[in-house]
Amino acid sequence: METPGLRPEQPAEPAEPVAPDGPVTPDKPHTPDKQVAPVARRDIWDAAERDATRARLRADMRRRQSLGPRQRSALDGLVHALKPGSMDRSYPERHLLAYDLGTTLRPAAAAIAVGEPSTASHLTWQVSGMGIFVHTAMWGAVREAGQLWAAQREAGAPRPCVVAWLGYHPPGPWGVLSGQSALRGGARLARHLDGWFDYRERLASGSAPAVETGSSALPHTAVEAHSYGSVVAARALQILQRREPPRRLDALVVSGVVGLPRDLAGDPGKLGLTAEHIYLALAETDYLSRLGRLLSRRPPWTRFTPLQVGADDSRGLAGVIGHNTSRHRPDSGPLHRGFGYRDVGTTSLYRIARATAGLPLD
Repeated sequence: METPGLRPEQPAEPAEPVAPDGPVTPDKPHTPDKQVAPVARRDIWDAAERDATRARLRADMRRRQSLGPRQRSALDGLVHALKPGSMDRSYPERHLLAYDLGTTLRPAAAAIAVGEPSTASHLTWQVSGMGIFVHTAMWGAVREAGQLWAAQREAGAPRPCVVAWLGYHPPGPWGVLSGQSALRGGARLARHLDGWFDYRERLASGSAPAVETGSSALPHTAVEAHSYGSVVAARALQILQRREPPRRLDALVVSGVVGLPRDLAGDPGKLGLTAEHIYLALAETDYLSRLGRLLSRRPPWTRFTPLQVGADDSRGLAGVIGHNTSRHRPDSGPLHRGFGYRDVGTTSLYRIARATAGLPLD
């Protein structure tokens, strides 16, 4: 149901992008796929924690050869996504907020921000679905975040920041029919969202340092989720509503949905949002979305604001074909013709950017 790779054409050069502080010294040998210091703290926004995360990345680069194959691929994907020249140079600096290289049985997880969170006027979490892993798709996920960042800027958001959140174990084709991955992933996303709400309140009160002076208003916060990621996002919002007091997003945008958990169906109040702040994009040719909902027996989303994703000739925007987020590869044959939900130049990205930024859709 997802784009399986989204990797750059040229693999990362793992030895160069992030230079270690001081001379490199060999580390003690590690067995393949040994767990590498997962991030346990919730406050990934804290400056000291972010410094520690960067230092840990440099240490993992030094021990790269002792890691297992999947961990090395995850590390290379992270490093390449952070390199300034690895994608469109108009995108701002990327910031590694959290990562975990995983183990043999558990895949890596990561969160990378496109733009500076501490001065953001708008912060959007981008959540992907089935088959989108750090070790195969980190670069592509961050590129999609950069594309949304650029579209939000063009729409009028002054200082957007988009977080590519690959923070859970995405299911395989049969796992999409179950809600277990969404329950676990939703809990992890809720913890990171909860930490963001704490951080933005500290920013507004002046108790958290910012790189530069920005607006004193709380940053507009949204989640943009695709396919099974929409189930993960729904569970995260449900958890935030159980807090005292509840915490609410400003907007939720979902695309290629595979249904809503039965206990949430028909009641967006359980997500802390009215139908006017829940946006749904679904292409007419997205047959996998409909198949996933039917086989999983999840009810459909019923209360939302629809996003039109067909071609818009007046704006020169293409319509979405199929289920994937990124599919436009004109030189790769007929199977990759057409556009996905997050592709540049689509009606979908145009309206998703406005919905996530709280701006008029047209």
